[in-house]
Amino acid sequence: MYTSQLVNLDVYLQIVILLLDSGLSACLAIAQVGKNGNSHAGWLPLCEQVPKYCDHVKGALISGFVALIIYFLLLLYSFYNVWLKAYE
Repeated sequence: MYTSQLVNLDVYLQIVILLLDSGLSACLAIAQVGKNGNSHAGWLPLCEQVPKYCDHVKGALISGFVALIIYFLLLLYSFYNVWLKAYE
């Protein structure tokens, strides 16, 4: 019974980690374009013109990485608890 729950938990948590990781990757891409611009598209860097933009993006990146680390620790804790119940 607990083995099937462990598999279900694994699938659900992997999906959430992938969504969190993809959002963080998109934020990193936007931060890079905002900081350096894109010479191929003719986009100028935004950080020189709008300094608050880079501050907001920096805050979003920091909170995203903190959320990813906390979620990963919760994932390990959940796996440990389910594993203990499965092999009692």
